[in-house]
Amino acid sequence: PLAEFDLRDVSYRVCGPACHELQLPAPGTEGTAGTSGTPGTAVALRFPEEREAQQWWTVLSSSLREARR
Repeated sequence: PLAEFDLRDVSYRVCGPACHELQLPAPGTEGTAGTSGTPGTAVALRFPEEREAQQWWTVLSSSLREARR
């Protein structure tokens, strides 16, 4: 794999109806994704249709909730 991250360390936010952002932690900063002042990598996800974006959000948000239990 190119990179591996613990799902609990990943932050995900909806920027618009068809644009989402995946925030990945910087190497060696486990447990800090999306926290202020922590350098990491933001990956913009742009979807051709709002419906596809909603489906992606449903799957990923469910996985994130499960991982953080």
